[in-house]
Amino acid sequence: MALKATTTAQDAYIELFERHHSQSHNELIEKLNEVAVKLYAIPMDNHYIRDAILVEVSKALMETKKYFRTLESNNPRNHETEGKLVMLWGLAAAPLGYIDQDLAILCALEEENWLHPDGWTCEEIIDFGVKLDLISRTFMRLSFPVSVWH
Repeated sequence: MALKATTTAQDAYIELFERHHSQSHNELIEKLNEVAVKLYAIPMDNHYIRDAILVEVSKALMETKKYFRTLESNNPRNHETEGKLVMLWGLAAAPLGYIDQDLAILCALEEENWLHPDGWTCEEIIDFGVKLDLISRTFMRLSFPVSVWH
């Protein structure tokens, strides 16, 4: 998702909002994978940025996973939970902006699109839940020493 350098926040919002849900979800997962790789390249003197990204994205991922698990069970949408997710992804957007502006925009502005699974099939919800699980494991591994995973 390469936005033009002259794209305003409002233009980006319109562009992102008009995208199909599954395309937006796939972009989110792809960009999070890219950021996970970039986190290794952050110099130790900027570890606070790395730590902030890991904490905020991990929180947002965990809560989003929990929500999508409830949707997999055919529970109705929960507007209170969706509001919490909007806040969590907004908090994740700030530190993400230091290493990936496109992902920061995606997290901050796309909540109206990717948090509202109206019209999704059960298979689409389950598929996105699986992708969330995989990317959250990646971020969890980044949060702990490698020796924990051996």
